[in-house]
Amino acid sequence: MRAFLLALALSLAGGAAGSQPADILLVNGRVYTLDATRPWAEGVALAGDRIAAVGTSAEMRKRAGPGTRVIDLKGASVTPGFNDAHVHIDATGALLVGVNLLDVHSEPPFVERIRGAAARLPRGSWIVRGDWGAYEQWSAGSAGAAPAGGAPAGPFTPDRRMIDAVSPDHPVLVNRFDRSMFLANSLALKLAGITESTPAPPGGEIGKDVGGRLTGILKGGAADLVRAVIPPIGSEQRRVQVRAVLREAREGGVTTMQDLSTPEQVMAYQELRRKGELTARINLRPQLYRAEDVAALGLSRGFGDDWLRLVGFKAWVDGIMGNSTALFFDPFLHDPRNRGSLRHVMFPEGQEGAAMAMTAKDHYTRFPPGNLERLVRIAARSGVPPHVHAIGDLGNRILLDVYEKVLTQEGLLGTDHRWRVIHAQHVHPDDFARFGRLKR
Repeated sequence: MRAFLLALALSLAGGAAGSQPADILLVNGRVYTLDATRPWAEGVALAGDRIAAVGTSAEMRKRAGPGTRVIDLKGASVTPGFNDAHVHIDATGALLVGVNLLDVHSEPPFVERIRGAAARLPRGSWIVRGDWGAYEQWSAGSAGAAPAGGAPAGPFTPDRRMIDAVSPDHPVLVNRFDRSMFLANSLALKLAGITESTPAPPGGEIGKDVGGRLTGILKGGAADLVRAVIPPIGSEQRRVQVRAVLREAREGGVTTMQDLSTPEQVMAYQELRRKGELTARINLRPQLYRAEDVAALGLSRGFGDDWLRLVGFKAWVDGIMGNSTALFFDPFLHDPRNRGSLRHVMFPEGQEGAAMAMTAKDHYTRFPPGNLERLVRIAARSGVPPHVHAIGDLGNRILLDVYEKVLTQEGLLGTDHRWRVIHAQHVHPDDFARFGRLKR
């Protein structure tokens, strides 16, 4: 049964909107109101951009006027729209418009997806992202599944020779979903000036086969050699990608998205709004390393309006479970030398390769001392809450320590500060109570 999803907060009281005829009436439906005293209704009246009333079909019909559009739902369901609290609209748009490899972990579909992207995109445009192997890794588990009687299964690793023939006019730099490796085709390697004799940068790796020929696999900072020659996407291409995400959101009933927002993305949202094409609310979250810039403009939480609103700063403490980069007190059982990685808290887009190569032992030496604390303090004083990714128990401990110190020193304990730990996937038993305590 088709569901109609409402973009606006439900209100059982008509208020000012109830004094005018409805523009749209939904009747004969099953309306979920989220009001505990009256959880279900039959119809909804909409006036302008607000819900005027919710009630029985007969009550709603009384609000009809000469120009009212009446939609008979014939028993279909109506719910409020969904707020997706974790969206990377730029990355999602690139997957939708370019190439989506999330479910790919073998050669034939890998080649076909690249071929399809090359057919869709203008000649000379780059094919990027992809995120191959996500489903493969999730099904295997974070440590990798071991076949019966064998060693742990390695992840699917493609080679440039798989795709060179289907992408002769399109440079390619696609990545594994966890960004632990990238694949460049021959054209991309040529544009970046990478040959068999090119030295890998510190912490990076340029893949070669047993004969010394380039495989196209790049790890760590080596991927930055290719990123450096990728031109920024044009404003129209960016809007095309955002439109694709908005379409998916509409079809799934998502009416608000909390985004990781670059300046270029925000400009695209504003342009689409001016054209009347912004069909979901966007909650903006710049990266935390931009906190000083935002504070310098005097912007605080809630700046904006119903459609575009500043709600937080996004940052990361550690990696993820999928490639064993989440930061733990104890080493991973399958890799006794690895406790995870401290991920960037201030690195701009395009420098993730080097940041993700850092290991747990580096986290006191590779970043400026107190940098996370410094940035969180700037955010606290601006009134824009930090929204920080932490997955491993050590990652969560580091973040909670910083939060507790800054909240206490800035006098924010007990206030409606709304600071967020994104994921909090593995928490040390000693830290559970701290989440509640820091909220007060």
